[in-house]
This record gives sequence, structure tokens and C-alpha cells, in this order.
Amino acid sequence: MNRKLTFSILLKTLILFPFFIICILSPIVILIVLSSFIPKGNYLASKLYEFFGWIGLKIVGINLVVDGKENIDKNKNYVIVSNHPSTLDIFTHINGIPIQTRFLTKAELYKIPIFGRALKVLGLPKIDRKNAKANFEKINESIQKVIDSKISILVFPEGKRSNTNKLLPFKKGAAFVAKEFNLPIIPVVSHNAHNLMQKGEIWLRKGTIKLEILNPIENIQDLTVEELTELCYKVIEEKLSS
Repeated sequence: MNRKLTFSILLKTLILFPFFIICILSPIVILIVLSSFIPKGNYLASKLYEFFGWIGLKIVGINLVVDGKENIDKNKNYVIVSNHPSTLDIFTHINGIPIQTRFLTKAELYKIPIFGRALKVLGLPKIDRKNAKANFEKINESIQKVIDSKISILVFPEGKRSNTNKLLPFKKGAAFVAKEFNLPIIPVVSHNAHNLMQKGEIWLRKGTIKLEILNPIENIQDLTVEELTELCYKVIEEKLSS
């Protein structure tokens, strides 16, 4: 795909990106924080979170195609594992996966004033990668709260955006969570997002992104953490290569 920066993309970004930050993202963050002070605020916060995913795609101009929704049982909790090629993954996965999810979130993001409070209200599990072992009990508690709310955990096991359709090595966290909480894993494959927005850029290129929701991996306890991590890597890599 041609990633050349055109005048129309430049103009669109200069107009819509500040609009998104000032008129959409900031009010959503503030409303999520305020929702913690009202009855049934968790419901409102979740709807704002979903709206954030939807409006982000509309602002950029993304046509999202989702295959395999039938592979998800909406009455179950899962660990959802996906490749992470783009900044747009936040929007596509919130909007395209047909059940409520919460991302495993880097601890650094919780340090951002107001925004960090919004993440806490939403219940996104906080992961301090430098001290994960020391904070294992707290991490488990935050994940358990998500599961008790009948919400699934979403993990990008590469740990950072790849910016390509090639996978980076997978970390083992998703497999640990799946085994610890006895949750099936749903592999998800994102196609073409790396062509539209890569790490370090904000240019609003319109285009189509496809999410493939693959068959669940149910036999979690029959596999070791290493085998489960390798299996997730393999099934996603095969789809990216096909």
C-alpha cells in the first residue's frame, strides 16, 4: 500500500486530530471519571469506552470488517490474544470484538493526570512490567475484578506495536492469565492496520482494516505456558502469512 503523505491527509489530520483530542477524547475521559460518583456509573463508563472505540474509527475514516464473530460465546469470559501492528488497534478491538473487553494496561499510563483515573474507573488491569512478579497478587486481583464483571481480558502479547504484518516474539503473560483463571483463549488477527497508522505518527489515512476472530483454544490446562504461548503465536502467524 502507498503510504505517501498527501495534502488531503495532511489537511484532514490538522483539522480532525485537534478536534478529536479537545472535543471528543478530553470530554470522554472527564465523563468517565465523573461516572464513578453516580449510581450505575460503571455502565455509563463502559458505554463511553465503547463510544470512544467507535468514534475513533469514524474520525480516521476506517472501514472495519470483522470475520468470525460466531466463534465467540457472549456468555463466556476469554483471554483475547491479538497481534499489535498499529495505534489503531485500540479502536478496532474495542469496536470489533463483540463482547466487552479490558486491555492489560502499562502502569505508566496510570500516571497521566485524569486519564489514569479514567483507566482505574474502567477497571483496566495495571501491569508494571518491571515489577510484575512483585505485584503479582495485585495484578491477579485487578484481573479477577474484570472477570467477575463478566468482561474479557485483551492482551497484545508482543508488548509493543510491530508496525508490520510480521509478529514480534510473544511474551507469556496471556498464557499465564488464561491458565491462572482457567479461561479459553480467542486468537484475533488484525490485517492492514500497519499500513494506515504506525507508532510515532498520527496521520489520518482512511482505509479498511480486517479483524479475524479465530476458533477458541479450550484445552488451556492441557498445555504448559510455553506451549500455549507458542500455539497462539503459530495460529496468528499462519493467518498473517496466508
